Amino acid sequence: MTKILFTQSDIIEMMVEKGNPFGGAVVESFVWITALSELGVKINVFKTSDDKRSTKDEFKLIETIETYDPIKGMRWARWLTYRYPNLISAIKRSDPNYVYEPIPTWNSFFLGLVYKFLGIKQILRIANDNMLDERIKITHSKFDQIFIQLGFKICDFISVQNEFQFNTLKKKYPNKNIIKLFNPIVISSDFIVKDYNKSGYISWVANFRYQKNLQLLYNIVLSLPNEEFKIAGKPISPLDEETEIFIEKLKDLPNVEFVGSVSRNEILPFFSKSKFLLNTSRYEGFSNTFLEAMMTGTPILTTENVNPDGIIDTFGLGYIYKDENDLKQILNSISETHYLQKSKNCIEYVQKNHDHLVLAQKLLDFLKI
Repeated sequence: MTKILFTQSDIIEMMVEKGNPFGGAVVESFVWITALSELGVKINVFKTSDDKRSTKDEFKLIETIETYDPIKGMRWARWLTYRYPNLISAIKRSDPNYVYEPIPTWNSFFLGLVYKFLGIKQILRIANDNMLDERIKITHSKFDQIFIQLGFKICDFISVQNEFQFNTLKKKYPNKNIIKLFNPIVISSDFIVKDYNKSGYISWVANFRYQKNLQLLYNIVLSLPNEEFKIAGKPISPLDEETEIFIEKLKDLPNVEFVGSVSRNEILPFFSKSKFLLNTSRYEGFSNTFLEAMMTGTPILTTENVNPDGIIDTFGLGYIYKDENDLKQILNSISETHYLQKSKNCIEYVQKNHDHLVLAQKLLDFLKI
């Protein structure tokens, strides 16, 4: 039986009682795990050795592999003297055919050398567009940038989310095995009926950081005093100055409610009661929140910065706005008939293009499993 090891230890949060919700890459990885397991692939997931929580009964077939305690080891030498020895031991105990890394890091190169030595195939998944152009300089050190690029060079497979990522990597690494796979989602029939609800709120879902552009969110909320906004998420530490300023500004607005982190079993009901999902991000790859909202028939409000492969306007899944004034005009012009068509489009698009089992089978075909 083929075995795939998922290296992102945060995935464990999706498998334990009262786990802490994480970002899109964790959610996406968990859906891949669900789909691959259903297709007969054996799955292992890394977890840190200090985490003694047990997994839920429904995930007992997914074996967790302990790595290291993140607070142990000598501060300036812990990677060489403590973490790498424990990681290598964990990889050997897992003995996978493939290793799946949801977010490439500087460590992808160094562990990639280990995988080569052990005869394990390495899969890198691109989680965000900013990793592939000048924007990486904002979020990653020079050290990170160099070794992420080396990681791309030595890995066996790269999986991307959109055409921009595919074309950028194919141009740079023409002989690399690269596949474009949209993010998967488990299709639920419980929330796929949408009514036009003028009293519904506009939802905004993300962890708070510079990428998510809370300044634009503030400007939009300020320009739409008659709309109710529900903001879901939590700050990412360390918090950048811009984000910190606009969180406080948003808290002062009467039409804003901060609802905190929304659990996985609450996210679809949350979207089903909202009339739009608002995105203000400076960049993304393919946002999982788009899929969750569209599955409930909730159209998307976004800019051209976040419109992967142009799907929002091409397939009529929502509205593209330029700034807060443009968005205000758009919302004032929407009819009930127009809204319901967008809602129907969302449901049909997700069912046709993002079914988790169909996409997982495409991944297995790509890997020749």
